[in-house]
Amino acid sequence: MKTENFFLRYAYPCAYIIMQRGQISRKELEELEDTAVNNKDISREKLEKVFHRAFGFIDELAAKRGKSRWDRDIIEEYFYSYHNEVIDNGNGIYAKAPPMLKELSRVEKAEVIDKKGNVLLVEYADKKGNKKRRNVLSCFVAPAKAGDKVMIHYGYGIEKAD
Repeated sequence: MKTENFFLRYAYPCAYIIMQRGQISRKELEELEDTAVNNKDISREKLEKVFHRAFGFIDELAAKRGKSRWDRDIIEEYFYSYHNEVIDNGNGIYAKAPPMLKELSRVEKAEVIDKKGNVLLVEYADKKGNKKRRNVLSCFVAPAKAGDKVMIHYGYGIEKAD
């Protein structure tokens, strides 16, 4: 998978909030979804424009590591750990975000407990180590089944995990 598509898969769940803020249209949201689900080509410029807040933090991380914002290792580190640090530290828009939004915004590793249609019931440990369960859509991890590990972000299973 191209780095741009990997980025979009993780960032897409935030696109609905971006639309609610009036920064993209419903049509643009649907185009992003189609691109993310179907792994279509998308320009870096489009991603940087829509998800400019994320790229502010990605640029911080890239500068610390002496790498490019589009280095695959940087994008992976951002979503696998740095993104949660940003949330936990209350940086940017998370300074005023309610606790539930912060919890949904975190990227977590979860175990699939059950699957009904395109919805997975997953269990994960929150940042305090408490077991939590929630439903997520399986559009990015369609073959996932009970017992599989997946990465989750908002209401989506993003990718299978080890």
